[in-house]
Amino acid sequence: MLQDVVDALTASAGGPPGACLAVRAPDVDALAVTGHRQVLAVAEPLPMTAPTCLDLASITKAFTTTALAALGVDPADPLHRYLPDAPPVSVDDLLLHRGGLWEWWPTYCDAAGPEEGARLARTLPLRYAPGSGRHYSDLGFMLLGQVVEVAAGAALPSALAELVLDPAGLEATAFGAPTGPEVAASGTGDAIEQRMLDTGEPYPVPRSRTDFTGWRDHVIVGEVADGNAFHTFHGVSGHAGLFSTVEDLLRLGTALCASAAGDGPWRGIGRYLAPGPDAGQSRGYRSWTTTVDACTTTAYGHPGFTGTTLAVLPEHRASVVLATNRLQVPGEPLPNEEMWVPALQAAHRLLHE
Repeated sequence: MLQDVVDALTASAGGPPGACLAVRAPDVDALAVTGHRQVLAVAEPLPMTAPTCLDLASITKAFTTTALAALGVDPADPLHRYLPDAPPVSVDDLLLHRGGLWEWWPTYCDAAGPEEGARLARTLPLRYAPGSGRHYSDLGFMLLGQVVEVAAGAALPSALAELVLDPAGLEATAFGAPTGPEVAASGTGDAIEQRMLDTGEPYPVPRSRTDFTGWRDHVIVGEVADGNAFHTFHGVSGHAGLFSTVEDLLRLGTALCASAAGDGPWRGIGRYLAPGPDAGQSRGYRSWTTTVDACTTTAYGHPGFTGTTLAVLPEHRASVVLATNRLQVPGEPLPNEEMWVPALQAAHRLLHE
């Protein structure tokens, strides 16, 4: 069943060259993999394997959220409690993407490094009135990564290692670079962000591509794809920057399920999984509903722009990972949601079989 999904995915128009779909639950441990982890800028395509390291992109946000839960940070806390020069919003506002921040900002056009970038994220004027609506924002998680550092009294890599990676038994997850030799390639340089600046789509900002001179134009392999995480934050940010493997993501999912049941390392996780005011958005985690036969359940997790999605189904104590290199295509790649929804449905069905 899982093999059919990944085979169909890689064979579809605009589909990724490689894909891996894995499901783990108390009575299930299944994995299917197909295709290639890199097809651009190589003499011969390189195979996608189960141990392939992946740029997690925005799945990093799920790690940041888990660290906040581990620290016992109250979502109702005002952000000023941790970052005095930040906007007058709450931690909850940022977790729900309702803080009124810009959805995206090319910090590398204004900041020369991590310290300046962190200050810029805190001091940019708000774009919307706080609480006026959901506006998915990378900047909010740049700020939440800073909250983790302040609350933990440690730099983000050390804080996440102590709060998330070690308790979940993760062995191949790190900021800035892959931990193994097999790496899924992502896009071609910073072409997507250059296009965003040229067109103002999907997020118009008062900057142009000429405001920055460090653009990459090579196929990205083993570097963080996200421009803000790479150029400004040197691979370490609350919104992006982590590399990991399917196995480590499954282990994280197992620990999240155990925590949701009250016997895992993060007893306060339930508060973060509670539904927010916007469909599909919990506190820091995204959510999806899936129905198989008479069973309707909710999955919680996060997608990453580079093509990987992690989710847990607490009612089944199950973890699902879809890993792809969706940006390794010459044209328009398939959206994450179009890949993820059938993968999640197949995983849910497998749990019932």
